[in-house]
Amino acid sequence: MRPAICLVPVLVTAAALLAGCGYAGEPKPPELKRPEKVKNLDVAERGDKIIVTFTLQDETTEGLRIAEPPDVELRIGVAPATWNLADWEKNSERVAVPAGLWPAPPPKAPRRSKLAKPTATGKAAKKAKETTAAAKAADQALLLRTVDIDPKKYADKTVVIGVRVHGPSGLDDGWSRLISVEVKPVLAAPLELKAANARDAVHLQWTANAPAFRIFRKAPADADWAQIGDSTQPSFDDKTIEYGKIVTYRVESVRKTGDIWQESDPSEAISWTPKDEFPPAVPTGLAAISGTRSVEMSWDRVADSDLAGYRVYRNGVKVAEGLQAPSYSDKDVVVGMKYVYQVTAVDQAGNESGKSAAAEATME
Repeated sequence: MRPAICLVPVLVTAAALLAGCGYAGEPKPPELKRPEKVKNLDVAERGDKIIVTFTLQDETTEGLRIAEPPDVELRIGVAPATWNLADWEKNSERVAVPAGLWPAPPPKAPRRSKLAKPTATGKAAKKAKETTAAAKAADQALLLRTVDIDPKKYADKTVVIGVRVHGPSGLDDGWSRLISVEVKPVLAAPLELKAANARDAVHLQWTANAPAFRIFRKAPADADWAQIGDSTQPSFDDKTIEYGKIVTYRVESVRKTGDIWQESDPSEAISWTPKDEFPPAVPTGLAAISGTRSVEMSWDRVADSDLAGYRVYRNGVKVAEGLQAPSYSDKDVVVGMKYVYQVTAVDQAGNESGKSAAAEATME
């Protein structure tokens, strides 16, 4: 019989080998490094350009950070009579996309020891949150791509535009949404934009031949234009004004083409300072009743939002102003005299309404 002691080295060696290999389960599959697909493709036909915008993803489908700009495939092609993705891919044109800058990988968080101080709170936590948000916004700006395409060769045709992103080995997560565009002749920019003061508004008017328009406004402190409305007529009333504060306006012609809006170049911009030139409504319902020592008056309240007060006239002469309530007691009266009263409304800009219908009272 073989001595049992001879088996010990073999068993010990096998255990040691297993421990040395660090074997912890099934082997992991290789990383695909496939970038996530573009999720926000947008297309607009503006002036004499087709403008394509989208934001690249900075992670793979496995949640791994992408270290450098990937290969971006942007295509435009005439839509087949019967839609077929393979036919469109084969006959479409690839458009160059600038590589641009790429976000740096986030710094590794330091390992905290058991004696580390608690997480910051209050102002420090708020500042850290704001810093993180600012960094994320900066990264998103680096991931944004804008590409201009000349539409002349596609005039009066329906084209389809899409984008997909390839990893180092050519793998991708598929096309973004595909956008259909009916390429139409260039829309003319609106002309002769004018502004005028209107009651509680600025009235804009222009000359153009288009199915619809977008109206934009910018204050001196604003970095960008803000759309304040749209119209199917070559006019618009801006009712969100502040009197005395200068603003600048511009207008675009637009029409729907396929999945997108076609936009003209903007009109020339004009600046305007809104001014209140319109008096409040004329007071109504004036009544005057003579008492033993005074004439008591009342009238209907004026509903204008910028009303400052009321003025009272006796026999054509102003006897009171700045009244907040729709009533007045005239004590400067004489027994036996007949008085004729009228009332006006005054707004905060000092505009005075016309005089109300007269009311008479005789002191007895």
